[in-house]
Amino acid sequence: MKLLEIERKFTWHPNRLNILMVNGGQPPFSSRPTIQSKMFRDTYYDLENKLSSKGLWVRKRLLYDLHKHVDDSKTGTWEAKQSMPGSSFVCSTYDETKDPSRILQMIRNCIPQCAGPDEAFGLEKTCRFKTHRRSFLADGKFTVVLDETDFGHSAGEVEILAEDAKRAHADIDAFLVRYAWLFDCSKPKGKLTAYFEKFPPPI
Repeated sequence: MKLLEIERKFTWHPNRLNILMVNGGQPPFSSRPTIQSKMFRDTYYDLENKLSSKGLWVRKRLLYDLHKHVDDSKTGTWEAKQSMPGSSFVCSTYDETKDPSRILQMIRNCIPQCAGPDEAFGLEKTCRFKTHRRSFLADGKFTVVLDETDFGHSAGEVEILAEDAKRAHADIDAFLVRYAWLFDCSKPKGKLTAYFEKFPPPI
């Protein structure tokens, strides 16, 4: 079986970062988190919502040098995420890839006559924004992602790579309950949802 990315969204409050940095919550994580940081710009693509309506998200991600401005001469890397059966907005299971040939096949499942990657698969840009991402591995198993965007929205996810989605979601739920001092699961809102609420597409 292939490994799937299992995700659970939560609301990230940046004012909790200082507590996290010193592992000062109760109970604390099994070890003090080693937080990695990176910046990137995502450009999302679709065509008349033919991809998103079927749970497929296609983007181009351009990584930044944290100490320099982005090099716009670089084109970034194509990425695709296909939502799997049983997924919801909050609790998601994705088949993810950076392989252009697999991305092409995923798109063709929605748009049979699409173009190749050199022509942006015949898709249109729907949005673009920058993200400052902090992430760390918690309790040797859970990847915690803390995002802050350039349009003022913050969001978090807990991720596991697993074959058994049902068991992985149960493990994540127990993890969130144990460390509830960090994870606000009341009303999570994803970055794309927040973006289009702030910048509605033209009708």
